[in-house]
Amino acid sequence: MKNLIMLFLLTMLSACSQSSKPLKTWQLSAQGLTAAALTNNHALLATVEQGGLLWQLKPKKLLHQFRHGNTQKQALIAVALSANGHYAVTADREGLAWWSVKTGKPLASWMLENIQDVAVSKDGRWALVGLSNQAVYLSLSTGKTRFAFPHNHKVATVSLDLKGKFALTGGNDGLAKLWNLRNGKLLHAWEHATKLATVTLSPQGTYAMTNANLGPVHIWNTRTGKRLRQLGPKFITATSAAFSPKEGLLAIGHPSQGIDLWHLKSGKRLRRFDPLRPDSWRPSASPVLALAFVKRSKYLLSVTSDGTVQKWRIKKKK
Repeated sequence: MKNLIMLFLLTMLSACSQSSKPLKTWQLSAQGLTAAALTNNHALLATVEQGGLLWQLKPKKLLHQFRHGNTQKQALIAVALSANGHYAVTADREGLAWWSVKTGKPLASWMLENIQDVAVSKDGRWALVGLSNQAVYLSLSTGKTRFAFPHNHKVATVSLDLKGKFALTGGNDGLAKLWNLRNGKLLHAWEHATKLATVTLSPQGTYAMTNANLGPVHIWNTRTGKRLRQLGPKFITATSAAFSPKEGLLAIGHPSQGIDLWHLKSGKRLRRFDPLRPDSWRPSASPVLALAFVKRSKYLLSVTSDGTVQKWRIKKKK
C-alpha cells in the first residue's frame, strides 16, 4: 500500500512539473468573481460587493471602481471592455452601465430586464445584450435598439466580431444563431443537444465557436454555415474562449480543468495550461472566466473566478 501511495504522489508531482507555468500572476481580488473581461493591459472584474474593478496590469494599479447605485450588493453578471481600450460595460440583471476607461465616469445607463450576457463592439459604442427570449443590439449612447434577435428561451451567451459584421447568440433553446449586423437578418442557425454554454466569434468574423453544456466544441465557417471541425472530447463545458488575432489558434477555458490551446487547421491541442493558486502547487478549481491573446499572440492572459490573472507563454524564445 505504501508503495502504491508513493507511486501516486510521484506521478502527481511529475505531472505538475511538466505543466506549463505562468510567467506572471496578479492576485487582483480576494472576493470571488462573477464575470471578467481582458484586453492587452487591463482586467475588468465583476465582484459581489465592490462592483466592477478595472485594473491596469503593468504596472499593477487599480484604476477605477464601477458601482451600480449605492447598495452594498452589486450582483454584476456580465462585463465587457472595448478592443480600442476606451470603454467598459457592466451589467446586472436589470440594467447596464457604459463607462469611460480614461476617467472612470459613467457615460450612460440603461434599464433592461433579465440580462444574461453582454458583448461590446470594437469602438465601444454598441452592445449586444442577451435577454430572456432575445438578444438586442443597441446604441450605448442613445439606448435605442437597432436590431432584436429572437430566441425561444434565455440568450445566455453572446459575441461580436471586431469587424462589426456578425452577432452570435447562444440560447437555452439549444440554438446558436449567426446574425448579419448590416441588416439584422439570420444567416445560420446551429442546433445543439443542450443549452449553449459559450459562443465566440473570431476577430475577422471568419469562424464561430459554439459549445453546449457537456457537449463538444464546434468550429463553423460563418460564410457557408458548415462545420469545419469538432475539437476535443464529446463532453466539455467551456466557460470562456478566445481566438488569436490571426485566427489560427483557439484558447478554451474550463470550469476546473485549466486552459486548452488548439491549432484550428490541424485540430490538434498544442498546449495545456493549469492555473495555479499563488500560495499552492495544486491546480485551481476556479472556472476560467476570460481569455485574451496579447503581444502578437506570443502570450495568453487568463482570469479565474478566484480573482487571479495569469500570463502564459505561447511562443518559445528564439
